[in-house]
Amino acid sequence: MTAADRLGAARAAQDAATREHQEQRALRDRHVTSATSAATESLHRDAATHGRYLTRAQDLQRRHREAGGWLTEKTMTDRTHTIDLTPPADPQPDEPAPPTPGHPTRPGRFDDHDFSNNTWMVD
Repeated sequence: MTAADRLGAARAAQDAATREHQEQRALRDRHVTSATSAATESLHRDAATHGRYLTRAQDLQRRHREAGGWLTEKTMTDRTHTIDLTPPADPQPDEPAPPTPGHPTRPGRFDDHDFSNNTWMVD
């Protein structure tokens, strides 16, 4: 084998390697292009869902701020009214006073389950 033959074989091998590298690069570029387009489509498709999630999170944050830092189920629901925290007015003199909790409403009646008169101290 002469030097010219060896040079031709080396050039042929180099050309084959170059062609293989170009084909691999083209394949990688096609994969990158298809992955980029699939990701773009997915982002556009999910944009509405993410927008609704963001709106909901902002609404919850606003309600949290309005509730003074107390994020409970009551603050998350839509309320049509506010809670009246004013103390009740004094009872009128002609109205009877409400019964005291733990005491029977009728003093003459015996209740087996009323232990409000016990001191619960051991003798």
